[in-house]
Amino acid sequence: MRQIKAQYSLLALLLAIAATVILPALGRVGLQSDEIMLADLARQFSSSGVSSVFDGHGTDFPGNFYAYLVSLTKNMFQLTDAFAVRLPSAIIIILLTLGMFQFRGQNETLNKSFLASLLFLSSYTVSALAYHANVITIMSLFFIFALSSLYHWIKRPSAEKAWYLITASACSAIFIGILSPVIILTIGIIFSFLQDTDKTSKAIKTLFMTAAGTAAAYIIVLFITNDKQSADNVLGIGQATYALEEYGKLHSFLVHTFFSIFPWSVPIIIALFWIACNPSWLRNKFLALSLFKQFGVVVFIISIPTLIAVNRLSLVMLLAAIYFNMPMISSFLLSQIHNHSVTWRITGGIFAALIASLAILFIATKAGFDISFTGFALTGISGWSIWSITLLFCILASLYTLWRNQRTIRFNNRYLYNIVILYLLAQILYKAFINPYLTVI
Repeated sequence: MRQIKAQYSLLALLLAIAATVILPALGRVGLQSDEIMLADLARQFSSSGVSSVFDGHGTDFPGNFYAYLVSLTKNMFQLTDAFAVRLPSAIIIILLTLGMFQFRGQNETLNKSFLASLLFLSSYTVSALAYHANVITIMSLFFIFALSSLYHWIKRPSAEKAWYLITASACSAIFIGILSPVIILTIGIIFSFLQDTDKTSKAIKTLFMTAAGTAAAYIIVLFITNDKQSADNVLGIGQATYALEEYGKLHSFLVHTFFSIFPWSVPIIIALFWIACNPSWLRNKFLALSLFKQFGVVVFIISIPTLIAVNRLSLVMLLAAIYFNMPMISSFLLSQIHNHSVTWRITGGIFAALIASLAILFIATKAGFDISFTGFALTGISGWSIWSITLLFCILASLYTLWRNQRTIRFNNRYLYNIVILYLLAQILYKAFINPYLTVI
């Protein structure tokens, strides 16, 4: 009973943190070009029913559905265009953050799950999606739900979990197309053969369930639209392979891989050379992982080929890889902070110095000082506001508590939580006040 109360308390705290980090910054700046297109599309849907999302023979169902959600929000509440257009993406990221806390292995403790959720929220790529209207979020939501259903069914099969998997596969197929069940099936077969028993049986059943979900998705779209072309387009590959032409393939691959779990990706990237020279160590570590963490590794490996393509599917797979691997990163950080306290003191000190410097440059620019001699130009900064003042006080308080908590780094996890919260505050400062038009996606 005490653990249940603690679980709900942490879930409520996580909801408050996520809402505080994301929602206040949504309407601070005007819409960007791609967001204006969604806003215009939402106005067209404001007087039509849900079947209108299949207009254009379903060539861009995710975009139409996102715009329909925006129109629904604007019809129900009196919101500004900027806030209304970005709200669906923000809510989805909040739901995924809460879902990560609930989606944990049998042996995962509450503090590891809570930290994993904060790490997910602090991911540079995730926060960029949270602050910017993007159909990738709604595609990722159903895909991650399908993969979660797949994990739980393979781990402990039951009729109820089978129906969850079929339903989730159908929803994911509608939003992503035929590539979604193909990827789910591939991950399911690989993960099935990592089990101790019923390997072939689970793989075959996964095939039948994903096929049933795909068939159900096709029939649903055909029934709603009464148009075979729309059903073919929705279940095709066009929606997922829509190219993001504004990004170079190699540049985007490197940037997204690095920033997906930044700054927690830095020690991992540094260790890549050593890992490449010691493949047996990597294999032994993988086999020693729990099935819960092995599932995340499988999702990450399957996502690597898609990242190079730089299309919608690339970003959906990237978000899924971040989601399912944060629990493992959380466990790694919690174990390392106690065993290598000196290293973490140095890391925390460097981190605090960088964020303090950013805050000082921000204050200097607000005060009218010329900071061009530093090599940085903080453009687009308006006057003081209650939000910016409050945020700076929060950063100051976090820097102070980080200095205090280094004394007890060996005995509790406050120092690590402090670093994560400080990074979240720095992201809000940068993305909401310094460079609000920045988009990684």
